[in-house]
Amino acid sequence: MAIDPSLIGKASAPQTFAVTEEAVRRFMEATGDPALERQTPLVYAPPTFPTTFRVRPPELQIDPSQMQLLHGEQSYSYQRRLRIGEQVTCVARVADVRERSGRSGPMTFVILETEGRDANGQLLFTAQGTLIVRTKKHD
Repeated sequence: MAIDPSLIGKASAPQTFAVTEEAVRRFMEATGDPALERQTPLVYAPPTFPTTFRVRPPELQIDPSQMQLLHGEQSYSYQRRLRIGEQVTCVARVADVRERSGRSGPMTFVILETEGRDANGQLLFTAQGTLIVRTKKHD
């Protein structure tokens, strides 16, 4: 197995991110968000904006010379929308590690859960993402 299952339950250190108007606007431009065409002031970040928060998974060691990393899927569950101008503190936790066989050989699926909280510690969102790790074949 490319990733040790003993990582399940391990959490990252908290990391804080600013939800700035500039960052939200750049994200919306990059994703072709039609809301920018309305010319109204930005108040909230789009639902997928937390993908810009680069939270380092806890103790996850990926050697790019030996392994290939693929992004499987991403989903979000919100308590409330992210507001422009607020700070969001995120912690990522390894929720599951499992191996499956594919046509190109074994693949390890790493399920990460990330919680985002506001300055008062209130839960804003929970994200769940799947990383697929494949061992590179060497000729």
